[in-house]
Amino acid sequence: MKLAKNSCVMAVAAGLALMSSNALAVEAGDILVRVGAAHVRPTTEADDNKLAGPGVEVDGNTQLGLNFTYMVTDNIGVELLAATPFKHDITLNGGTVATTKHLPPTLTVQYHFNPAGTIRPYVGAGVNYTTFFEEDTRGLGNTKLSLDDSFGLAAEAGVDVDLGNGFYLNGAAWYADIDTDATLSGDVNASAEVEIDPWVFMVGVGTRF
Repeated sequence: MKLAKNSCVMAVAAGLALMSSNALAVEAGDILVRVGAAHVRPTTEADDNKLAGPGVEVDGNTQLGLNFTYMVTDNIGVELLAATPFKHDITLNGGTVATTKHLPPTLTVQYHFNPAGTIRPYVGAGVNYTTFFEEDTRGLGNTKLSLDDSFGLAAEAGVDVDLGNGFYLNGAAWYADIDTDATLSGDVNASAEVEIDPWVFMVGVGTRF
């Protein structure tokens, strides 16, 4: 009976040790790769004296998100957020007046609080560059829309949760300062500065190299 009890204790201890050794701890020199669903939710404000007024809104969109983090030290990483192009409808008082696509690569410096643990939260801050393309108008006759590219600050918070077998679950959120000069030309001529300032949410899986 005593032998069986001791064997059980030893088996539990060995199992805990194995779980600990399998934890996907991160350290200096690692490259973390994450892939998942990324959703952009703009919080739009427009110059209400020119282009359209307070009824201007930009809808959200979900695309494939990718991010890559290089660990400079065990706690400090540099991350690049990328994605397939996001497409947005621009509405005025509930009606769609334009569409556009954009890419918002974001570079941040992160601090990882618990790099050797199973649950690894982190925060970061950096810069966002957003480029707009394929702008199109609807119901405005022969009118073209142009949106200038944007540079702005960005902040993020996220967490990695170890799943074992070299993989982890990731959840993260970013807030980016995206301001663009919007210009209508043709049948309608107007311009305004539009503050898009989106939240970006991503859920995915990752591994390290």
